[in-house]
Amino acid sequence: MLNRLSKIDACKGCGVRILDPETGVIVARSSRGYAVTIGLVRCGRIWFCPECSASIRRGRSEELKTGALRWMAQGGILAVVVLTARHNRTTELARLTSALWGEPMLDASGEPVRDRSGKPRRVPGAYQRMLTDHAFYGRPESTSWWQRKDGSFGHSVRPAQKGIRHHIGYAGMVRASEITRSQENGNHPHMNCLVFLGGTVEGTPAKGTVTGYFNPTDEHLEAWEEWLRNFWAAALKKMDPTFEPTTECFERDCKCQGKGHGVMVKIVRSADDAALIDYLTKVQDGKPPADSVAADLDAASGAAMETVRADSKTGRGRKSMTPFQMLYRLWAIEVQGTDPDVAEGFGRTGQLRAWWAEYEEAFAGRRAIEWTRGLRGHVQLDGDDSEERDLEFAYEGAAREPLTGGVVLTGDAYGTVERTDAEKEMEDVVVGECYDSVGDLVGCLGGRADHVRVATAEELADVQAAMLDRLQTKAAKRRAEALLLRLRGELADDLAALPEGLSPAELKDVHKYLHANLLRQLG
Repeated sequence: MLNRLSKIDACKGCGVRILDPETGVIVARSSRGYAVTIGLVRCGRIWFCPECSASIRRGRSEELKTGALRWMAQGGILAVVVLTARHNRTTELARLTSALWGEPMLDASGEPVRDRSGKPRRVPGAYQRMLTDHAFYGRPESTSWWQRKDGSFGHSVRPAQKGIRHHIGYAGMVRASEITRSQENGNHPHMNCLVFLGGTVEGTPAKGTVTGYFNPTDEHLEAWEEWLRNFWAAALKKMDPTFEPTTECFERDCKCQGKGHGVMVKIVRSADDAALIDYLTKVQDGKPPADSVAADLDAASGAAMETVRADSKTGRGRKSMTPFQMLYRLWAIEVQGTDPDVAEGFGRTGQLRAWWAEYEEAFAGRRAIEWTRGLRGHVQLDGDDSEERDLEFAYEGAAREPLTGGVVLTGDAYGTVERTDAEKEMEDVVVGECYDSVGDLVGCLGGRADHVRVATAEELADVQAAMLDRLQTKAAKRRAEALLLRLRGELADDLAALPEGLSPAELKDVHKYLHANLLRQLG
């Protein structure tokens, strides 16, 4: 359905084009009991593609779980924070997402405004303003100078001021954004944030170092929550009064506990730090973790999953839908011929298509999952939030999955299955381990049964290894090309900034320095 509906070129071809015609397409049963398809071009669009989103969010959740476990093992604590805004059925999704996460800054002619380095400037949203507000972030020491009438200069020093982050040990957060649509209130975008607290940060969270850990007091945590609730409401009100969430609630037995519906905070504490450290460092012994450690693992894993796994969440029947459920409803009505009154979800097909187009326009180019700068370093993790890394997750997830058996189809055979919308039937056959029946299915669809070969787990593992090696080689090449392009741009800027009138010897020295610097950055 995505191939037919999307206006994004990458999504139109996702799961349709074959990555390597010589290898063909593998459809296999994973060791966990579901079907895995390997060898197709993937779009890597976490917002829009159900299959790519599942692989990306699975990889991102493992990354976040590792970071959360390490943070708690070192002595920190976590906070799960949910942030949202007021909305209704008439709210324009693009305006609401801009208020939450910002938007490009445009000049009077509608062209992007760029900074001195040529990068597009952005108007910050409520989320960005929250992280930089002086009450939360504090103020560094600053010096003001002035000139007296006699020509001499005077100055004053404003001492550094601590913010809320210093009292709660804020070291960074991971933001995962998602959206649902309800019949009553329309689009409902919101953020699940996992906040890393209890760290003594020398310098700033982005560039500083965590030198120790402490347990924030309940008073400081409550003060942070109260500030966050009031700031969040005020920031959204400033952008549009209709977006302002409530900061109190009089609904009986409401889960907000009377605090309002814009902000929810839940603290996750480690049950037994010493046992957790022992478990993480000696897990290779094969001993089961203590009960307290199991609780830590559940807490970190649950917080990570709740933060990033929007692909595994569903709406509430006919009252609310996720974007992917819109696709499923369209598929059920338009392809399978299901009665609209029986199909899951709500909305006529024309409405669903319009809602999807609005969703694509509002979220294209936005990051679904984002770590604040410096946080990965505080938990000893590499990686980034780039679309390139998302694409690697989309490919590597299937290429690394242990397989128990399956089939290899030629390009023609898989094309027959894809043209007749029989992928689901083929996957059901594979999950049932009736591998010989896949050839019969292809033959019944008008293809050639002899273009399907049954493969053992060992044969599939060899194909996976070769495919993963090719994918990693291509990814490394793309990263190197991107780095070289960036460094060439920086080198051109450096050369353009040279003063005129340099002698040949001076130019030679400058050239040597810049060349050596370029090689050093390339490694």
